[in-house]
Amino acid sequence: MFKSLFSKLIFTYIAIILITLLVLGMAMSYLLGDYYYSTKEMELLNKGREMARIIAENTEQSRPAPEVVETLNRFLENRVLLISRENLILMAHGGFFNNDPRRIWLEPADAQLLLEGKSVTRRGHPPRLDQVVIFAVVPVEINNEVAGALFLSAPLADITGAVEAVRRLMFYAAIPALLLAALLGLFLSRSLARPLRRLNEATVQIAGGDYRQRVELESGDEIGQLAQNFNRMAVSLEETVGTLAREKGKIESILSNMAEGVVAVDSENRVILLNRQAARTLGLEETTELTAQSCVEPFPDSQLKELFTAVLASGEPCSREYTPDHGQTYLLAHVSPLTDQAGNSFGAVSVLQDITELKKLDQLRRDFVANVSHELRTPLTSVQGYVEAMLDRAIPSEDHDKYLAIIHRETLRLNKLIYDLLDLSLIESRKEKWDLNEIDVPELVDQTLVKLQPLMEKHQVTVDRYFPARLPLMLGNEDRVEQVILNLLDNAVKFSPPGGVVTLRAGVENDSITVSITDQGPGIPPEDLEHIWERFHRVEKSRSRALGGTGLGLAIVKQIVEAHGGTVNVQSEVGKGSTFSFTMKALPVEM
Repeated sequence: MFKSLFSKLIFTYIAIILITLLVLGMAMSYLLGDYYYSTKEMELLNKGREMARIIAENTEQSRPAPEVVETLNRFLENRVLLISRENLILMAHGGFFNNDPRRIWLEPADAQLLLEGKSVTRRGHPPRLDQVVIFAVVPVEINNEVAGALFLSAPLADITGAVEAVRRLMFYAAIPALLLAALLGLFLSRSLARPLRRLNEATVQIAGGDYRQRVELESGDEIGQLAQNFNRMAVSLEETVGTLAREKGKIESILSNMAEGVVAVDSENRVILLNRQAARTLGLEETTELTAQSCVEPFPDSQLKELFTAVLASGEPCSREYTPDHGQTYLLAHVSPLTDQAGNSFGAVSVLQDITELKKLDQLRRDFVANVSHELRTPLTSVQGYVEAMLDRAIPSEDHDKYLAIIHRETLRLNKLIYDLLDLSLIESRKEKWDLNEIDVPELVDQTLVKLQPLMEKHQVTVDRYFPARLPLMLGNEDRVEQVILNLLDNAVKFSPPGGVVTLRAGVENDSITVSITDQGPGIPPEDLEHIWERFHRVEKSRSRALGGTGLGLAIVKQIVEAHGGTVNVQSEVGKGSTFSFTMKALPVEM
């Protein structure tokens, strides 16, 4: 009931009015009654003094005449008794008047005052009367000596009735005054509570995130000033929160789109932040937002957890290369402690870099150097051995031509290897600018077959060509595309058995031309298919060297095709041959 400001105001206001009216009524009633009583006392005193003067003037002896008192008593409304001096002296000493202590209500002290010539007034309830009376006792002085006293009394019933009537009138007047005050209090309470209620509602809306709330008040009092300050606060809060939200969005966007993974933990080593790259790197389900992953149990990665534990314990940054639990990548983790402005640590943050490709490139570099060294060492060793043998005269002169032919063949092999390496390096660098031409694929294949005719006759292999009736032109560099077809046909012819057939087909699909070459060779094992396009990778190393291969032909093919924006593909089954194909863009066919 008293939870709202309105109810508190209205009930407080009514309580104040009631208390005020009650106190005012009691005070007025008391003052009015006291005024009536005082007036009646003065009236009795005046009458008593006048009667005492009359008695004193009409009495010749020092003792008042009772006859005069009885005569005056018949003309007065008040009861009048004459008390002799002897009775006053008796009463002053605790005696009783006429042996009846209840006829005259006087105390010994009152009698003593009368003997001293002083008047006495009292009000109260006599013992034998059932009403409240007021009396006044005036000394009667004859010859400057107190000869007795006049006792005048009057009932207070009339005065009490008048006072009660006035009280009732005040009560009846207080009811409409209270109602009017309640209405005024209601209006005042509403005028105070309504703007405060609006302020409260706006505050709740702002607490819920709606910072556009404003309170329109026209009053110039403190509540109006409060509303103006509230509006200024809301504007400032909206701008501040908007700025913080934009900055938070920028930071989240930066963290979410970083190439490196970011993981943060609190002082209890519980994950509090995990961006998408970190989730992807650690093999977790990716999210579109930064997520507080404190509920991730167990920790995303045991080795990373150990690294966080060490940093939280030492307070020093640390870095480590490791393979995560799922074992698919190789990571470099940089972990640093998080500290506040006071220097107290409250967690740690880690930046995860996926260095798998770097490791692969490093391994490829190592393998490339080893393969190049091996490929160069084999022919150089042969050349060096035969030359030294000839210089030492260890080889008869009639065999010189035979060994010189071997040296020449090995030299040619070295030259081809070096040329292929330089060519592959030039293609990979993308520094060579190729002129793109309109290529007629059937015509280019015919030119290539002419160059391969001696090799085909040597290996007793034939090449069948299949082209659609209206094959569009291919867009590319003619020399490089010819090199691609030459390398693929060269491998197909070399690895096909004598009497075998190599099939070359071309087709059009989705504005692209696909050229495929199928041989009848031994095929490629599944474990070698994904490495077939790598440098120096050979399925049968001894046979490849015997056939004069450098191990770079397919790598060159892949680089040339991808430099044209195309793709390469291989399909093979052990014992059933292989199909190598490449796809490049075709020119639109003119209608």
